[in-house]
Amino acid sequence: MLTTVGAAAVHAQSAAAASAPTSSRGAYTETQAARGEATYRANCTSCHATSAYVGDAFVRAWDGRTAFDLFELIRTTMPNDNPGRLSRQEYADIVAYMFKLNRFPPGERPLPADDEGLKQVRIEAKSASTP
Repeated sequence: MLTTVGAAAVHAQSAAAASAPTSSRGAYTETQAARGEATYRANCTSCHATSAYVGDAFVRAWDGRTAFDLFELIRTTMPNDNPGRLSRQEYADIVAYMFKLNRFPPGERPLPADDEGLKQVRIEAKSASTP
């Protein structure tokens, strides 16, 4: 009986992991990425070119980390003259835009703006390609 329960628990964990949101399984929407692009252009381009956040080196640097890690880095350090000035949704939209820039596929649900939701989204390098 214990073996059956243990096997069921492992199967449930495997199924949950397979359905867990990742950057390569549509963790943002096109609409959200478009909002993120507009926010990025209005608040970030005076200091940052999008090319700094695109490609294999960027994706490898974030591989295995969570959307929360990227979100929190941006939120606590940007804009440089006033970190945290944007809304949580605007920061999440910028992360969605960065996912789009790295050719991660969009999905049906937007990237969440809350810590717990962002911590559930794992960044996976294997499915991104360099633009």
